[in-house]
Amino acid sequence: MKRAVVGIAALFFVPRLILLFVRQPFFDELFTHWISGQSFAGILRALHYDSGPPLYYFIIHLLGDPPVLVIRAVSLLCSTIALVALLMSRRFTAAALLAVFPPAVLLAVDARAYALCAMFVALGVLALDRDRPYLAAFAFVAAAYSHYYGALFIVLLWRNWKPVAIAIVLFLPGAWLALHQPRESVAWMGGFPRYPDVLFARPPIWLLVVAVALLVVAAYRLNRYAAMTLIPLALALALGIYFPLRFESVIAVPFALWIAASAHKKLIPLLIAVGVAICAIGIVDHAQRPLDDYRDAAMHLRGIEGPVVASGYLYLEAIMVRPVVAFPPEQALHPGWRAIPLPGSKPPDGTFIWIGESRAPELSIIRRSRKITPIYVNQNAAIVKVN
Repeated sequence: MKRAVVGIAALFFVPRLILLFVRQPFFDELFTHWISGQSFAGILRALHYDSGPPLYYFIIHLLGDPPVLVIRAVSLLCSTIALVALLMSRRFTAAALLAVFPPAVLLAVDARAYALCAMFVALGVLALDRDRPYLAAFAFVAAAYSHYYGALFIVLLWRNWKPVAIAIVLFLPGAWLALHQPRESVAWMGGFPRYPDVLFARPPIWLLVVAVALLVVAAYRLNRYAAMTLIPLALALALGIYFPLRFESVIAVPFALWIAASAHKKLIPLLIAVGVAICAIGIVDHAQRPLDDYRDAAMHLRGIEGPVVASGYLYLEAIMVRPVVAFPPEQALHPGWRAIPLPGSKPPDGTFIWIGESRAPELSIIRRSRKITPIYVNQNAAIVKVN
């Protein structure tokens, strides 16, 4: 048994620790860093312009002002707790499958709320296994306050109306917040979902075919874990909030339990091998990706003297490097969305350094009344001196 635990731990930690360091921080993670730096009240105010519940941001806020790497480590800790919960319940096959499940690997080192949500979902599912519906209810409510995906699991309590009622009452403030958030914040998920290559490289078609074939054969027997996986998935699809990889990371534990209980033992090593291969392809791709144009431009601010004014999506990138002023000012209220300059908007007075998208409307506004001197330009971003 000790050898099995050591082997599972190696499968779990090796790809995640490599990805923790080789993956570039991306825009959503920078937003996590920004919003978590606000006060508790400030986080709630910002969420009125965004989507999602506050628990993950509250937890990061309590850590002070940690860098993205530390925030990712919090997610890794949450994923580790889910793994330990499986091991303590002696679900070794499910733990091995979780260790190499590509969405779980990716989102385990993501400075977002998915790993925290998945952890509570795992604890809730295992509580149901032990016939502890009230504990499961509290776990699913915590999952829902981590990410709204967690609320989809409350339906799994349907056999006993009291835990359902408790969960619903406890989540009423979260539901109220969700109803007061702009529809535009989730509109980007509408339509037929496409594979998000930006998150993890798409594996070769032949490998995908092999993976799907193995999963179909392995999951041929429906069981209680199949329902715990498929019901939330069906709800996510029906509500138009499904997003590939991210959603799968949340249902990773019930899905692993389903496959572990259904698959023939001879299929498990093949499934693990395919998972390792897909993870390896994604990790190598992240290690080889060139620096993002926006981040590249923001990095160049370090060697430039003078006050900096930032516009659009470059504002969030720039404030990770040095203090900046937003133009238009609305961009600083919620940098996760791009603020559009209002009619009559004027740039700040005096000489300053401006950074923004190469074709940003703010640059056109500045050009009308001021002289600009390009300092650094790449395909998508620009830094200019404004006199």
